[in-house]
Amino acid sequence: MVPSTTDQELPQGYPEHLGGTFELRDGRTVSIRAILPSDAAEITDAIEAADRETLLHRFFTAAPHLTNEQIHYLAEVDYRRRLALIADDDEGRGVAIARYECHPKSCVAEVAVVVAPEWRGQGLATEMLRQLEDPARDNGFEAFDAVYLPSNDAVARVFRNLNYSPARIKDGLSTVSKVLA
Repeated sequence: MVPSTTDQELPQGYPEHLGGTFELRDGRTVSIRAILPSDAAEITDAIEAADRETLLHRFFTAAPHLTNEQIHYLAEVDYRRRLALIADDDEGRGVAIARYECHPKSCVAEVAVVVAPEWRGQGLATEMLRQLEDPARDNGFEAFDAVYLPSNDAVARVFRNLNYSPARIKDGLSTVSKVLA
């Protein structure tokens, strides 16, 4: 679903066909769409407002210090080798983000997802990661992998539900993978 804005020109390659409306288990709905560069300010706000656990699970530190350049890197993707999806609530506020980033010179991409606490456990992370699979395949990726803290049981369940490999633990991190058949 393309954002309803007439002031903003869509970036080159913007995948207007991605996303749509998704109904959560509790009946709430979200709109899922590809990220836009203008989402950078909302990413900054979300990181500043995030609880310690969310930051630790996403960035492996409870206090990430992201520069403006890093925030813009997160918001400005090429929609092929790097793609991110945003889920907005019915008031247009971002409640989740899922992304893939290519490994250099590889047909494998790393995926990650973060969902605001009050939106967790409703199938949103699973749906967003699932929606990344087709564009990744279409863009030549053969597999996804993901790295997370072994204590993050919720994300481990999401990856199991999506048929990722059993977790391999090394250097205090869990890694899972999935072939994109």
